[in-house]
Amino acid sequence: MVRINGNTYTAEVTSEDRLKTEAKAEHPAHVAAESQNAYIVVVASDPSATDADFFYLRNTSSLNLKIHKITMYQVTAAAAAQEISIKTGVTGSPTAGTAVVPVNLFTGGKAADVTCEQKDGDMALTGGNTIDIIRYETSVTESTGQEITRDYPGPITLPPDTALVFNNSVDPTTTDIDMSVHFYFERA
Repeated sequence: MVRINGNTYTAEVTSEDRLKTEAKAEHPAHVAAESQNAYIVVVASDPSATDADFFYLRNTSSLNLKIHKITMYQVTAAAAAQEISIKTGVTGSPTAGTAVVPVNLFTGGKAADVTCEQKDGDMALTGGNTIDIIRYETSVTESTGQEITRDYPGPITLPPDTALVFNNSVDPTTTDIDMSVHFYFERA
């Protein structure tokens, strides 16, 4: 017998004197989608230079923003293998970026409390700490059907009023980088 909050329940005990339990778990992103708090932002950018900040994401909500998945590919083969750094703690404001609006995965749901910008070029942010580097070969293109997918079981967390940037370390020359960033807001 197990007593929880004044209620008594029967419980099975194993031969090693351990309580036998069952649990049901759901991925936090699934829970967020049901509460209209899961989003995807689609980016198509040609950084066209080495060390270019081509995507900027700032959490303007009062909740932690959690990035749990990123997919990306090149539209056409680049001259060299690509290396994309994800940096947090950048300073400054994006220079001449274009607003990108995340889509709520609950059709008709509320808008995300974020600032998202992309640029065909460099948004000229400074500093920051690299939290991940995504590398892919020239063959990872739309025409080959290949893409790079990063699933983060421990999501990248952006506390309120913090930002991150995607920066290419190698000049992709004349190709767009297409990318989807999947995120949700942690429950309060």
